[in-house]
Amino acid sequence: MQAAAIPTASEGTRERILRAAREIFARKGPHGTTTREIADRAGVNEATLFRHFGNKRALLDAMKEFFCQGREARLHALYAGLSGDLEADLLSIGRAIAEAMQQNVDLMRVALLEETLDPDAALVPWRAPNLSREYLTRFLSQHVERGALRGDPQVLARFFMGMFFAYTMGLQFWKRALFEDDEQAVTTFVGIFLDGARSS
Repeated sequence: MQAAAIPTASEGTRERILRAAREIFARKGPHGTTTREIADRAGVNEATLFRHFGNKRALLDAMKEFFCQGREARLHALYAGLSGDLEADLLSIGRAIAEAMQQNVDLMRVALLEETLDPDAALVPWRAPNLSREYLTRFLSQHVERGALRGDPQVLARFFMGMFFAYTMGLQFWKRALFEDDEQAVTTFVGIFLDGARSS
C-alpha cells in the first residue's frame, strides 16, 4: 500500500491563500476585493500570491475550482445508497441539498455577484448545483416512468431544488428562520413536493 503524500509547504501556502480568498470574496464580492487583502488574510506577501496564481481573476477561478471539487463522488455515493422508498429517498436527497447549499452559500453569493457583470464567469460555482440537478432529474425520471410521479422531471428537479435555494438565501438575507431547524424545512419541502407531483 502506497503511503499518502505529505503536503509540501507550497501546497499549504496555496490552500491558505484559497481559503482567505473564499472568505474575502464572499464578504466583499469579486470587484470589491483586492489581492493585498487576500494576501494579508492568508499571512503571505502579495508577491507570493501572484507567484501561485498570477492575477486576481486566476485566483478567483482557482478558488472556485478548489472548493467545488469532489462533488460528483459525493453525489454518486448519495444516490447509490438510496433505499427505493420515494419519500424516504427524497428526504435523504433534501438533507444533502440543504447541507451542501448552506456549506457553500458564500460561493453562491460570489456567483450571483459575478453573474450580474459577466455571466460566463459564474459558471464554475453553479457547476456543482447543476450536477446535483442532473442526478436529481435522473432519479425523478425513474419515478415518473414508473407512474409514482407526474410531470416533466427537469421541471420537478428545478422546483425541488428551488425550494432549498430560496430557504438558504432566506436564512442569509431575511435573518429570520421560518422553521425550527433544517429537518423541519426538509420535511415540509418534501411534503409540498409530493402533494403536487405524486400521481393520484
